[in-house]
Formats: sequence, C-alpha cells, structure tokens
Amino acid sequence: MENMPFSVLMPVYFKENPEYLHSAINSLLHQTLLPSEIVIVEDGPLTDALYEVIQEFKNNHQDLFTIIRLPKNGGMGVAMDTGLKQCKYSWVARMDSDDLSRHDRFEKQVKYLQSHPGIDALGGWIEEFRHNTGDLKQVRHLPLTHDDIKHFAKTRNPINHMTVMFHKDKAIKAGGYWHFRVLEDYHLWYKMLLQGCNFSNLPDILVDARVGNNMLGRRKGIPYLKREIAFFKEMYSSGFISEYQFCKAVIGRAIMKIIPLRILERLYTLILRSKK
Repeated sequence: MENMPFSVLMPVYFKENPEYLHSAINSLLHQTLLPSEIVIVEDGPLTDALYEVIQEFKNNHQDLFTIIRLPKNGGMGVAMDTGLKQCKYSWVARMDSDDLSRHDRFEKQVKYLQSHPGIDALGGWIEEFRHNTGDLKQVRHLPLTHDDIKHFAKTRNPINHMTVMFHKDKAIKAGGYWHFRVLEDYHLWYKMLLQGCNFSNLPDILVDARVGNNMLGRRKGIPYLKREIAFFKEMYSSGFISEYQFCKAVIGRAIMKIIPLRILERLYTLILRSKK
C-alpha cells in the first residue's frame, strides 16, 4: 500500500476543545496505515491552548504536518477549499477536529480503493458518541453502491464527511467546496456526481463521531433554511432532482426548522440513526 500516499485534511477554529483536538490528531497517528501528510487549516486566530496542541504535534512530527493559517474565520467551506488546494497528494482523507478515526480506517479505505480503481470518493459509517465512545450505540448507516448513493443524494447527504477519502483533482474540477456556511460537503458530492464521479461507502464504522455542542440547534432558523432552499433549487435547476423531490426536500426541512428542539432531537435519533 506504499504506492498510494494520501493527505489528511482537518480544519480547526477557535471554539474547538483542545482536549478533543489532541485526541483527534492522536487517532491519526495510531493507524495501522499512517497518512503521508496531515494538513491542519487554522480557520482564523485560535486560542493559546489550541496553538499549543498543534505545535506539540508539529514539533514531534516535523515532516508529517503542514499548517495553514487563515487571517480570519471564513467558515468550513473556505477553510476546506484552501486546504484542499494545498494538499500534496492525489488522495485526500477528511477528519474533523473532535472525532476519532478507528485504528484501521485508512488501511480499509486504501485497500478498497486499490482494488476498485474506478472509485473517486469513498466513505463509511460512523458511530456517534456523547462523552465516551460507544455510549450512545447510535450509527449512521448509508447506502453502499454508487447507484444507491446517487439516489439517496437527491434528498439527503449520502456521505459521512468525516469518513471520506476522495480524489483531489476530481473534487477541484467539480468546483471544490462552496463558501456558503451550510451543506458544504453535500454540495461537493452533488457537483462531483454531476461530473460523473463514482462513489462508494464501506459497510464498516470508520469514525467515532462526537455529537453535542447544540448540533441540531445550530441548524435551525430561517437564514439556515434559506441557504438550504438555495442548494436544493440549484439541484433542481441542473436537473439532478425533480420538482416533486425539490418540494419534498424543502417542506421536510422547513418542518424541521419550526418544531421544538427536543422533538427534533427525538426524531433525529428514531428516524435518521440506527441502534448498534
């Protein structure tokens, strides 16, 4: 597997928890197959504690880490797009700054990509946790084959972003990450599907994903809904979804914005997640 080097791309901003960041990076360094490069994008000025964590790893692994510093916070799309263009290698793996990659994640993904050379983006499943891994026993399963992923993408995000490995040039050709602060990854998968890229998901849990921090609460509100509607309108205008699918997506997301948060959280667990 030495002939398939890859970069890991991780954005960080000032509200991140230094302890979580340390654990996330540590999970990358204890893989059965190590990355060739870890690109950390500092999305605007960080706290001293976050700088200390990053500098500690940089000092101990000089040749492995590339640090990109943005002068101001531009959001996930700007940070990801900037970092993507500066990754050295053709394959890029995503990682969030508060999640934990399972120890054999990259080995599984690289083996699959080497035996399926037509795949341009490969994701997997996640198990969500709140305080300690396994405490929720809550898994986000996604379709596995390209055709099923493309069909799923007409209504919902078909790839767990923190698990994905994708071809850098294909992503850039599709336009990269858009700079709206909503659905940045979903928009990229949609654009790559329009370009004819091939997708797949592994039937394995690749990442333990931390939930909390008012994730659902931050996605409520009219401004967020307007940006979501703009995204689905773009999909409809391009012919990727039908008028019925557009109306269904918009109505469903509008309902989610107005129902009480405690009910939304319950529906989220019952409908959108499976128990392990």
